[in-house]
Amino acid sequence: MAQLKDFQGIEGTNFFEQDHGFKSLLADLLPADDRPAVLSSLAECGRLAAGRWNELARDASMPEQAPRIVKRDRVGNPVERVDFGPLTTQLRYEVADFGVLSPARTDLQRFGMIYLIAHNGEASLTCPISCTDGLIRSIEALGSNLLHDCCLPLIRSTDTPFAGAQFVTERAGGSDVGAIETEAMPDGEGGWSITGEKWFCSNPDEFFLVAARRAGAGPGTRGIGVFLVPRVLPDGKLNRVRFHRLKDKLGTRSLPTAEMTFDGATGYAIGEPADGFKTLMNYVINVSRIHNAVNACGFLHRAFLEARNYARQREAFGKTLVEYPLIRETLVSLLEKLWRGRLLTFKLIGLVDKHGLVPAEDGQAMWQRFLINLAKYRTASTLTASIKEAILLLGANGVVEDFSVLPRLLRDAMVIETWEGPHNTLCLQIVRDAAKSNLLERWQSEMTEALERWPSNLLSFTRVRLEQAVAEISDLITSERIQNRDWAQAHARRLVDRLGSALEIAWMAEMAARHSDEDSTAALLTAAARYYLLPAERLFDHPVMEALRENGPALIDETPVRANVSRL
Repeated sequence: MAQLKDFQGIEGTNFFEQDHGFKSLLADLLPADDRPAVLSSLAECGRLAAGRWNELARDASMPEQAPRIVKRDRVGNPVERVDFGPLTTQLRYEVADFGVLSPARTDLQRFGMIYLIAHNGEASLTCPISCTDGLIRSIEALGSNLLHDCCLPLIRSTDTPFAGAQFVTERAGGSDVGAIETEAMPDGEGGWSITGEKWFCSNPDEFFLVAARRAGAGPGTRGIGVFLVPRVLPDGKLNRVRFHRLKDKLGTRSLPTAEMTFDGATGYAIGEPADGFKTLMNYVINVSRIHNAVNACGFLHRAFLEARNYARQREAFGKTLVEYPLIRETLVSLLEKLWRGRLLTFKLIGLVDKHGLVPAEDGQAMWQRFLINLAKYRTASTLTASIKEAILLLGANGVVEDFSVLPRLLRDAMVIETWEGPHNTLCLQIVRDAAKSNLLERWQSEMTEALERWPSNLLSFTRVRLEQAVAEISDLITSERIQNRDWAQAHARRLVDRLGSALEIAWMAEMAARHSDEDSTAALLTAAARYYLLPAERLFDHPVMEALRENGPALIDETPVRANVSRL
């Protein structure tokens, strides 16, 4: 590209077809009989996400398309609804019609679609998909006949696409669910009367899952129930809900987030009201955390694609940017983070397909809960910084709103980091779980098995360094220390990062072993992960960095590469 005016964007391509790493991962995780149909549907989803849906998401994010509260209809009748705008509404109809939340989808297929859709940012779409998915799963598992027969078909309907929401946060507490003040009182007719304010109500469309304290219940989370509160009652009357204002947020601007009051609104219990907190965590928060991790992976791959595309075309001082070593290192580092986070997230999703969202066996349930919290934390915690790196690679063009999607991705990434538990909350939950379960023993067993299966001719130095790290972690995180609440809370993030880094490298090495005969990409990225996450020696003239420099172009192109990785 001799001049900037000749630059060609990636819009209109296919996000799935150019994602060779994701295809390789799915080949490992999908049952053989499912692969043709799933891969075909993802290819079509990738085409739409890079084409028409990309255009709708871009145009819907313009300030003039912002959502707004509508208090009354044209003849003065109260309606209390949010107008999402025609472009957002059209996008939601088209994606819903594609069948993302179809009951026939496995979770690997469903989240594969969501990963591709997330290449366009949140777009007033992925949060509604997440909220609706959690609402559907909670009603499927625990809902009454009324909820199953009357409400579930409407929530699933493409006539009301992704109209579910979950309202937990109040001014009295954010992540502290036990501080909820909104009250639920039996109405004498089989329903509940919900009264109180909610502070952060995203996607306030038609069907609200509301967390409220049961009248007369004690303090803390044991007093919390969860209720379905429709905006419009089955008889067509407006429920007793009021909108105050929409938040002016840093990111996810086309997604309305409201402050609301429930003034004796009619609600219907989802499951046993006394088990509300368990229902909320198992079927709503945990589902949203998986969605969050998948979104983060989609954001990161789009950032990588945008940075790679620009670096291939932009010339500086007689060379394209991608020819410069520091640019290549930046692109490889983005790719390495993507492969690690995506493997962690989709291996977890494969376990959900196999064992269910809430496994019956306690050990498996705790392991999946650990992986959910870990995936949400690890994929989100580096996301904003990674997208910033992609922006900087574009120079001044990177901060121009209509040049690329990256500025919008950066803003939305900050919201991804805060949704469904900020980093400290997730890490503290993991160390609390470790203190009351055999979670650390399960982690140790996973690491031991991975090291035992490690081929002798693959990444020998990485294996030695991982063995050292596992021994260091095992010596550090003893049962006595993890039971010491003050110590565990003070070191929670450091503890979780060490557990996560070792697990991700081990799983990356397993992927590398499966593909080492035909492609060394996973092996090279595993060595890079060890170099970045478990530094133990010189940073300059390192064999890993030499291998990455030598194979950088093929890695960046995501084409199969053959390299000698035995000594890395």
